[in-house]
Amino acid sequence: MPNLTPRVGAVMTQSVLTVGPGATVAEVAQMLHRHHITGLPVVNDYLQVVGVVSESDLIAKRGRTAGEIMTSPARTIGEDAAVTEAATILLEDRIRRLPVVHNDRLVGLISRTDLVTFFARHQWVCGGCGTPARGLEPPSPCPDCGAGAERFRLEESAPGL
Repeated sequence: MPNLTPRVGAVMTQSVLTVGPGATVAEVAQMLHRHHITGLPVVNDYLQVVGVVSESDLIAKRGRTAGEIMTSPARTIGEDAAVTEAATILLEDRIRRLPVVHNDRLVGLISRTDLVTFFARHQWVCGGCGTPARGLEPPSPCPDCGAGAERFRLEESAPGL
């Protein structure tokens, strides 16, 4: 059976704000505030993720730079990983964002918000009976006709549904 689960690279946010480890805590706080985000990757000169700095780090830790207060090592995921793997990491590790890497370089970020956006914009449709279903993977079996997961196709949802 082919793997129907979407890949992280198709769901992630590609335009990611980052800071270097030498950024001041004040600069990090201003970036989070200005862009209405809750955290961001800390990268070195080669765009390798060396940590993540979050609101929690700002509030709970003492230090002068992002490098001193960041959570390190950062948990990352590859762009070819299944979205279900990213969701599992986000939920089990109780984190809000996961830097996405390719060849050890930052290429994006997948967050809980990206997963909610995926749910809002996509649905699985049974090729046997047309029953729609939402989720990161197709249901198996179809709740209406009993068709297996391989009979489902991923479609964009109509707005407002």
